[in-house]
Amino acid sequence: MQSCAEWIRDNFEDVTNLDSDDLNRAGEIPPDSVYTRMKNVNSLIIHHSATTTGCAEVFRALHRAINGWFDIGYHFVIGNGSLSEDGEVEEGRPQWAVGAHAREHNADTIGICLVGDFSDIHPTEDQMKSLGMLLKSLLSDYGLSSSSIILHRDLSGCKTVCPGENLTKDMIINAIPLQ
Repeated sequence: MQSCAEWIRDNFEDVTNLDSDDLNRAGEIPPDSVYTRMKNVNSLIIHHSATTTGCAEVFRALHRAINGWFDIGYHFVIGNGSLSEDGEVEEGRPQWAVGAHAREHNADTIGICLVGDFSDIHPTEDQMKSLGMLLKSLLSDYGLSSSSIILHRDLSGCKTVCPGENLTKDMIINAIPLQ
């Protein structure tokens, strides 16, 4: 499997000013001291990566090296079998930390990103199963109802198609196990 730096170099042109060591370091988890603690969680925001491949380490490195953020924007990344296992749930930012995944909606939301471009394809069966299990757990942990699950494109002030037309709220709600 490629290193984080190798994958980024193969897929992004605007990293020529960063050497491989810098990119690999950008994929490392930063210390807890860089985060701001969330007071409470009111919503779970669903995203797609809009890329065919990816994983938490790569997105962390891109968000840090390219965007200048101190960590990955999402709290969870669900793999599609490209750079992590299909349906693998990877942790991004700590759940208690304010994210950077939905402009003006980060202070009290958890960001969940599924790897893939769902404007073109559908999420895998394993991704949907893992998303359902993760949502069931998060809804329970935070005392939320399914109405707290929001697609990125449905947030006020966000101009995006994320998570693509092939991932709908009905699909997401139907993926949550009843028991």
